[in-house]
This record gives sequence, C-alpha cells and structure tokens, in this order.
Amino acid sequence: MVLRLLIGMILFSNLVLGQSNVCLFTNKPGSEESKKLLIEKAKLFNINLIEVHNLEKLNEFEAVFFLDFDESKLSIKDNSALVSFFKNGGGALGAFDIQTKTTNRIWFEQMFGKLENPMPEKKDLDLIPVQDLNNMGLSPLWKTPSAEFVNLKVPKYLKAVLMNLEGRAVSWSGVSELSNKVYYTALKLNLSSIQNQDFFKSLVGGIKSVVSTKKDSNIEPVVFPEIKDFRVLKLAEGFQNARALEYFSPTYCIILTEKGELFNYNSLSKETSYLGLFESLSGALDITADPEFGINGYFYFYFDGDKSTVKRVKMLDAKKAELDDFILESSMPVKNTFISNVDSSNIGMAKYYQGKQFSVSKIGNIEVSTLNADQQVIDVEPFVVSFEAQSLKGIAQKENGEMLVMMKDSLNLIQYKFENGFPPFVNFTFKNLSLKPPYKVEFDTNIDEGYNFEWEISGKKLVGKKVIQVFKTAGDYPIKLRATNAKGQTDFILKTIKIEKAITLK
Repeated sequence: MVLRLLIGMILFSNLVLGQSNVCLFTNKPGSEESKKLLIEKAKLFNINLIEVHNLEKLNEFEAVFFLDFDESKLSIKDNSALVSFFKNGGGALGAFDIQTKTTNRIWFEQMFGKLENPMPEKKDLDLIPVQDLNNMGLSPLWKTPSAEFVNLKVPKYLKAVLMNLEGRAVSWSGVSELSNKVYYTALKLNLSSIQNQDFFKSLVGGIKSVVSTKKDSNIEPVVFPEIKDFRVLKLAEGFQNARALEYFSPTYCIILTEKGELFNYNSLSKETSYLGLFESLSGALDITADPEFGINGYFYFYFDGDKSTVKRVKMLDAKKAELDDFILESSMPVKNTFISNVDSSNIGMAKYYQGKQFSVSKIGNIEVSTLNADQQVIDVEPFVVSFEAQSLKGIAQKENGEMLVMMKDSLNLIQYKFENGFPPFVNFTFKNLSLKPPYKVEFDTNIDEGYNFEWEISGKKLVGKKVIQVFKTAGDYPIKLRATNAKGQTDFILKTIKIEKAITLK
C-alpha cells in the first residue's frame, strides 16, 4: 500500500512538473459547457488551461489561447501586455471566429490574418492530418461531422497542418513576424469537435508546439505607465502657430513658425531667444542639424514637393542666426519621429517605452509604435499623455530621455515620475534692492523647500533657497544654480543676467 502511494506521488509530481500553463483569454460570451469540457480534457495531456479576463499576471503563462475573443474590445493595457509577451517568445493560439474584417492592432493581423468571409459554413469534413504536431498519434484519415468553420486569409508564414479532402486548410501552425510560435484553427470548438479524439489530439499538438518556445525566454510582467506618473511643464511661449521642431543639444532647440519666424530654446539657461523672421522658410515641414554642426553651425529646412527643396540657416551663436543662399533638392527625412533609447528607464522615460518609436499622427496625437527585431512596426498605440487635437505640432527627445512637445503656441517638457519622484526643474528670479552702486541683489528659486540649493555667483559659492549678492557695478553676470533633493535627483540652470538700477526682473 505504501509502495503504491509512493509511486502515485511520483507520478503526480511528474505530471504537475510537466504541466504547461496556458492563459485562456475570453472577452465575449461563448459556450460555457464547451469551454469546461475543453479545460477538463486538456488536463489529460498535462495542459493547464486557466481562463482569465485580464492580463495582469501574463508572465505566469507559456501561451495565450484566444477563445470567444473580440480584438476590438482589448484595452490599451491588455494589448500592451500581449505585445510584450509575444515579442519575448510567448506562444499564441486562436480558434474559430476571433477575426473580424477590420482590426485595430497590426500584430493581431500579422499573427492570425484577416477574415475574408465572416459567414461560417456547415458541412461534413473528412480531415487528413498534413502534419502531426508533437507526434500525437493521429489517425491517417478521420472525420468531424457537421463541423462549423470560417473561411480566412491566413498570414503567409503559417503553414497548413490540417485540411479537408477538397484541399481546404482548416488549421495552421508557424512562426509569426514577432518571432513567436502560432497555432490557429478555423474549426469551432464545440462539444462535437472537442469530443472528436483525433481533432482534439491535433489541437493538443498545436498547443504543445507553441508553449515550447517560452521555456527558454524571460518574460517579465508589463508595468504599464499611468498618466499620474507623468507631468507636463511649460518651457517656452511667445511664438504663434509653430510648425517644426529640432532639438540638437541643450543649447540648441530650434522652433519654426508658419510665418518663418525662428526661435531657439536654450535648456541650460531655460531662455527662449528670437532669431528673426525668415520669410523664405515659411512652409518648411522639417528641420535637421548638420552632422558637423559643431564646426559649421548649419541647420537645414525641408520643404514638400516632388523633389524636396532644402534651405540652410547658420547659427552664429545661441541667440543669432543668418540665412545663406544655399539651396538644393533632396529626399525628406522622417518627420517628428524618434526611437526611445534602450536604457530609457534610467534617463527620463518609463521602462515600458524603451526601444519604441514615437511620432506625431496626422490628427495631431503622439503615437507609440512597437517594433520587431527587423525594426518593422508591429503595434501602434496612443501615448499615455494626450494633448488637444490639432494643437500638437512636433516632438523630440532630450539626452536624458525626457520628451519635448511643441504645441502651436508653446514648448513643453514631459517628465516621468520614477520611484524617487519627479526630478527637480529649477529656475530663479532676482531683484535689485539698490538704487545706486554697489547693487544689492536678492536671488530666489522657483521651487519649494526640501532641496539643497547651491549658487555660484561672481566666483562665490552660496547656499539656500534665497540668497543675496552685492555687485560693485552694473553689467552682465553669469549665474549658476544647482538644486538637489534627498534622493539624489538634481537639476541646474546657467544663465547670464543684467544688473541695472533697482527693478524686479525675471
């Protein structure tokens, strides 16, 4: 008796250890009786089908089985979890009517194809196994009576594994453009088809074929950023109807308006300089810096047309620019697009967005594209922070990963809240308290207490939120301020101020 119990425990242990956990994802009504039978029969093959209605713990599974599923009902959060799961090797399974004529998600169409004829057919099917996945021991010829299935367009990378005597494929298997394994059957999973032993073996073979890839992969749970994790700071205004944006360095962030006015925002001094009106630049769609900008100071402006016209502006310094007579024809670069750095979680962007492509849509929203290993777009979603429709004109990314967003009448900064909170954004005002020299000047920061403030003024180092410095004469003086909080986050500003007779300046 003891020996029998021991053997039973060993067999049970092997069974559990050999189980494959598969997420059975449903989001629309279906046959609960058929689903229950499917789950019970799968256990006989060491497959643990667990029905879920959200994907918060998707990393606990080896594959996702879409059953009684409508892709259009996917939330952005669940969709993001699926894309990450499949990109990292998670298996995908689909059955019967999970497709529609149109789809919101590129990855879904690439993985499962698009429906050609949504009307199901009923007929007797004599099925021949084209490929016996995982050696399930299928009969060479078997029949499913009155089977219901849909006619489909299937992605070219999937190969038929079951077809009827007429040569019509009804189940497919292969590797998707996300490099994960996929199995799909157009047959309806009802009590009749699930009870057909040969068909069920073919389905089990398909399940086992997709779960095999994830065992060697490392799929972490997706932490989807929420809007409360971001804040938007207004950096600059004073221009109207902005058209194009180019961020090159902390010193040069060029803004072009519809009229051809040029502005430069200097993120070191946090000041905006008006560079002048250049009417010939009116209508330019994009701006890029010369690869050797540090030597020649050139920015190029691109115009639309059969052959795009390119014009050039030379920056004499951060506050002065001149247009030269340079002009040529060239292909346009990609407008308003950047790819978030792979270490973005350390430099100002949520980890969720690392390696993704950001762009401005035609209707004026920020779109986020997920790319596959070949840098092809496999999914597009809206950015968690949205702006007024048609007001958004351009985006760019700073060296620290923070995003610049240009609206029609303002330049804004998007900051991400890490575990330590939002990073500081320091600035200061000053006030001359004297009517004649020597001038006593009071400096005050724009942020509350809780930071260490270090000033460098005329070679002297001062500390505190509010400090006073005496200047012997009027003139221009460089001021440097650094703010650091208890968590080590820091920001600084370096700008030159003009000391004159007593007056409050900002």
